[in-house]
Order: sequence, then C-alpha cells, then structure tokens
Amino acid sequence: MATPEWVKKEISANFARASRAGRRSEKSEPHASRASYDARNDALRIELTNGASITIPIKLIPGLKGVAPSDVRAVEVLGRGGGLHWESLDLDLSVPALVSSVFAGPEWMAELGRVGGLRSSAAKAAAARSNGRKGGRPRIRATADA
Repeated sequence: MATPEWVKKEISANFARASRAGRRSEKSEPHASRASYDARNDALRIELTNGASITIPIKLIPGLKGVAPSDVRAVEVLGRGGGLHWESLDLDLSVPALVSSVFAGPEWMAELGRVGGLRSSAAKAAAARSNGRKGGRPRIRATADA
C-alpha cells in the first residue's frame, strides 16, 4: 500500500522542524568535541566545540558514580557532540545537561530562564495574545500576614 501524500508532507514538515531545532541547538548549547577520563583526578574531561573544556568529578555524574575506571575510560562522543555514550554501561548522557548541572546554582538557573524566556514560538505568541484578551497576567496580592 502506498503512503498517502498528506503523510509524506507531515513527515517532511517534521524533519524540517527537527533540522531547524538541531541548528539552533548547535549555536546555543554546549557540544563535546572530545571526552576522556582523567585518572589522576577521577574525573571526566569534556572538551567543547567552542574551545572551552570542563572537568567533572565522576562522583558528581549520575550513572558513573562507583563505576570502574576502565568502564569510564570507554566514553564515546555521540553524533555532533550533543551526548556521551558508554557501550559497556548502556549509558547515554546529554552534554548540555551535564554542563548545566555543574553550574546549577540559582544564578545559573536564572540565566537559563532569562535566555529561555527570550525564545519565541508561534505557540508562545498565541498564549500571550490569549492572556492579553483575558486581561493579562494576574497581579500578586499582598497577604494580611506579611
């Protein structure tokens, strides 16, 4: 049975959206060019595509805590550097998530929120228009016990 034309168009549109998202991700998120195990410090060293590098102690990485150094050493960079893979451990970790977890203080989280808030989409614009028609964001009211 042949694939209907509307299905082909939907697949093509989804592929185009995913490709655009991937290009945006490459510009805005950290990606690994190389990863290696630093035995002296029991840490994972990740060299990023922007020239920076980060060293994360193994004890701080979910999924690697308590793993033998020989297994940690077998790290592979996935695809364009968005992930790290350990075949023997059946473990994949996101590079952007690892990097942001190291800087997970309130200042870093506020910056992530600020940058994320600058992103615009058709859905976000529609929600803002809908809220505007309803009178906008509700005001915070002072409580009597303050």
